Formats: sequence, C-alpha cells, structure tokens
Amino acid sequence: MFRLIPRHDPVMALRLNRQMMAVYSYFLVWGGTLLGIQLGIYPHNTPHVPVFISLLLFNMLVFAAIRSGLSKMLPDPSLTIPQMLSAVALVTTLIHYAEEMRGAMISIYFMVMTFGVFSLDRRKMIGMSVVILGSFTGLLIHDALNAPQRVVFGIAFGQWSILLLGLIWFVFVGGYIHNLQQRIREQRESLRDNHSRLEKSHKQLHEVMVKLAEIAVRDSLTGLYNRRHFIERLEEVIALAERSHEPFYLALIDLDHFKQVNDQYGHQVGDEILQRFAAIARHTLRRSDVLARYGGEEFIALFPEGSGDDITEVLERLRETFATTSHDDLVPGLQVTLSAGLTGWRTGDDANSLTKRADDALYTAKHQGRNRLQVV
Repeated sequence: MFRLIPRHDPVMALRLNRQMMAVYSYFLVWGGTLLGIQLGIYPHNTPHVPVFISLLLFNMLVFAAIRSGLSKMLPDPSLTIPQMLSAVALVTTLIHYAEEMRGAMISIYFMVMTFGVFSLDRRKMIGMSVVILGSFTGLLIHDALNAPQRVVFGIAFGQWSILLLGLIWFVFVGGYIHNLQQRIREQRESLRDNHSRLEKSHKQLHEVMVKLAEIAVRDSLTGLYNRRHFIERLEEVIALAERSHEPFYLALIDLDHFKQVNDQYGHQVGDEILQRFAAIARHTLRRSDVLARYGGEEFIALFPEGSGDDITEVLERLRETFATTSHDDLVPGLQVTLSAGLTGWRTGDDANSLTKRADDALYTAKHQGRNRLQVV
C-alpha cells in the first residue's frame, strides 16, 4: 500500500513532514492575505491567487522529488534552499503590496530563516540572509524610484536595520544549533561504531570461550574427549544407573604394538594412526556412545544405551574396520589392529571398579593374541 509519508524510511519521513509543515504555513499565510484584503490592508489587485498557486505547485514538485528519492542524488536531499528561496519570493511580494504593514510583515522573513536553522550551516545561513536583505533592499529601492512620495526614509531605514539585526541573530543562533546537531550526529555515529565494535568483540569472545570450552574437554590430537571429561560423564551415568538400575557398558581399547610403530616409523606416523582411529571410531560408534582418549594409544568408550549383544557387535565392527584399513600412504604394508575389553555396570560399581574390570578384560584380550574383543 502506497503511503505519502513512508514508515520504512524515517529520514525521508522527517523531510516530508517538514515540507508539509511549510505547505501548511503557506495556507495560513494565504488565509491571512485574504483577510488582509477584506480589511483593506492589501489592495484588491494583490495577485494572491497566481502567487500562492505557483508556490503550491512548486512545493508539490519538491514533495514528489523527496518522496521518489530523486532528491537523494543532490547535496541537500531536503531541498531546503530552493524552498527557502521560493518563500522569500512570496514574502517579498506580500511586503510589496502591504504598504502600511511592512514593519509587521518583515517578521515573516524570520519564519523563513527558522525553516533553515536545523538544516543549513552558518555559511549557507549567511547566504540566505544576504538574499533576504538584498530582496528587501531591492524593494525599498524600487519604491524610492517609482513612488518616492510614499517612502519615509526613517521608517524604511528602521525596518531595514531591524531586519539586519534579526538576520545576524539567526546566523549566529543557527550556526550554533547546526554545530550542536553536528556534534550530536558525530556522537551518535561514534556510539553506533562503539556498539558495533562491542558486538564484534562479544562475538569474538564467545568464539574464544567456545574454543576454550572445547580445549577443556577435548584431546588436542584426536579431537576426542579427554580423560578428565570422560570420568565426569561416567560418574553421571553411574549415578543415574544407581537410581534407575538400568545397566550400561564400558570398554577400554588399545592399539596393538603401537610402541613399535612409534619406534620404527616415528611419532608423526604414530600420531596419524591415532587420528585415523579416532575418525573411524567416530563414524562407527553410535550417536549416544561417548569415546575419549584415555592416554597414549589407549581409548575408553561409554555405552549408556543398548544391550550387551548390540554393543559387542558395534565394537567388533570397529575392530574389523580398523584392522582392514590400509596405511600404505604412510608406510607400505603397514597394518595396525586393536584389542578391547568390554564390561557392564553392576550394582555397587564406581568409576574405579568398573574401569578396573574393563582393563582386566583388555589384558586378557592382549594375552590371548590381540586383535580381539574380550567381554566380562
């Protein structure tokens, strides 16, 4: 739906509202002019209709230029100076016909200057003052040349002096207001910049905190959980099992002959093997399972859900997948296997007793030839 005053653009809405205020003022002055004609202040031949109609048509063009956005291409999108110049022309015309009321009509010039106080800097205010003073001076000269008998020098000079003093006051006050507005705009922009920087810093801090949190619970080499975090999770699951009496399972996994891999091929190859195991395990284990690096080439897995047969199947799949993984890109013909010990939670178990039983099962798997899973 088209609106004369848009809601989505507050700056344009402000410009249009100011322009509408100018139009309202013209209608008010027009009404005053009509009243002045009836009271004999203005002669009946005052061309008020063509003057005000022309002025209103001009303001319609100004409104259309602002509303369409075309005025944004200009240095002054509000078209303040063209509007003020048209108002000066109107006021000068009315003063010309208001012979007995010139002193009072001069104050309308100040209304025009008020329109520019919030939009023009001091240099432009001086320029508008020169235009107004020049227009009134030209009017006085015109009267002196064409109707000298109606000119009273003292009154004319007094009116001219009052206009000059008023314009000087507007120049200084307008300049002060403009500078104050400029400082407020700069402070507002500075606040926006500071707010933007604070938001950016907050985002960076949040990212750092997330990374620190990851570092606190993750092993830096494999990306798996570290031992400390795993023990915390294990104790939570034990506490839950003690209340619900639902069993869960724990497995210790060790890479076979890994020390020989490090000694023979170097720690760089060893680290790559650890990372590959972690990747395979993440892909093989279930979403609910928790895997951590327990130390060196030893890993520990928590299975909070599922039966013993299901978990045995998962671990066997992990063992077979890892055993058949080729590492020819590291060392031609290199194959690495794993051994695992699996046990289930029993009433009265704590983290130490449960881990000890899984470790005993792992020892049995290694003693019986490695590359196997032992369940106790």
